[in-house]
Amino acid sequence: MDFLINKDKFADIWSDKMTIPIAAMDMVIFTIYKWELCIVLWYDRERFPNKYALPGGIVAKWFSLEDNFDTILERETWIKSWVYKEQLYTFWNPGRDDRWHVISISYFSLVRAQSFLTDIDFSKIDLVKYKDLDKIETIYDHKEIITYAKQRLRWKLEYTNMAKDMLGDSFRIAQLQEVYEIALWKKIDKRNFQKKIFKLKMIEETWTLDKTTNRPAKLYRFVDTELKVYEVI
Repeated sequence: MDFLINKDKFADIWSDKMTIPIAAMDMVIFTIYKWELCIVLWYDRERFPNKYALPGGIVAKWFSLEDNFDTILERETWIKSWVYKEQLYTFWNPGRDDRWHVISISYFSLVRAQSFLTDIDFSKIDLVKYKDLDKIETIYDHKEIITYAKQRLRWKLEYTNMAKDMLGDSFRIAQLQEVYEIALWKKIDKRNFQKKIFKLKMIEETWTLDKTTNRPAKLYRFVDTELKVYEVI
């Protein structure tokens, strides 16, 4: 029986002779740009008029999912710097893609906006505010994947130091609080938040000041560079 998995032509994967599902990867990339939670989305005005899509592609054989992620990320977004990535969920509904039974191994990722804004091609990639998600159309079930990823982001922020991947190497305490308020979609009491953060010893002073405003403020950094559990919220 010919499963078409060793054919040279990429187009063969859509043949009606295929007897197995196709594995694809979709990635939800969150960033904070101009103090708004945004998603990196891809668009092709010829193939999908007026619709956005998550960066993604068919999973290449003989490569790990990590390697596939890095390759697709650079190919689809031009992001070459290190980003936080975590496998999200496998979306398997047979009717999710009108071309064939395509299984989506989805990931969610965090990237600092300043690390890629000078590299990406904005003629193909767009930053869409999460709050505007209901105003846009996406292909297939990509809006469902984005919503699922947003919930995962919220949960992880509540009990880890994941915010470190959405800020610069140093930041004001007010900027840290703003990240939580943007991602969690709620106001946080300033006094209680700072008291909790300092008690957790999640951040430390850099012993430098941010002098970009009329009121210089202390700059902080995260103690741990790796993801670590903290009961933040």
